[in-house]
Order: sequence, then structure tokens, then C-alpha cells
Amino acid sequence: MNKLDKIKEKLRNELCLAFICNNKSGYIDCYYDEGQEKDVYYFRYGTDEYYTTNEDAVFTFPFIAGKSLTEACENVEIQPC
Repeated sequence: MNKLDKIKEKLRNELCLAFICNNKSGYIDCYYDEGQEKDVYYFRYGTDEYYTTNEDAVFTFPFIAGKSLTEACENVEIQPC
């Protein structure tokens, strides 16, 4: 299993992912929003914060120093949530 697959599996199983990349902390959290009646993903890198209801955006939006999680995954150190 490659590192990106491990990240995806951890997020799906635990609904959260804490990480360090380039000496900055990051965090991804999934929760159910009853008002929207769908899952919401909160993701942060350093002091930048984002929200989406699209799981794919967590992996494709360039929030890690201008790179997506897919592009930066090899430099991501997974931390305990």
C-alpha cells in the first residue's frame, strides 16, 4: 500500500488525520453536519483553514504550501489525532 492509500484509509477509518509536513502541522477532520445533511471536511495547514463537503477536494486542493495532499503525501508524517 502506498503512502497516499494509507492516508486515505486512516482518514476513512478514524475520520481525522493529524500530520506534519515541512515543519508545519496540519489536520483533517470529517464530521456530519445535520444542517447540510452531509459530511463536512475541515482541513488546516499551519494557520490556513478550509472546509469542503467533497472528499476529493481534501486530496486535490493545494493547501500544503501550494501543493495538494496527493502531491505532498510523500513528505507528510502522520501523527496521532
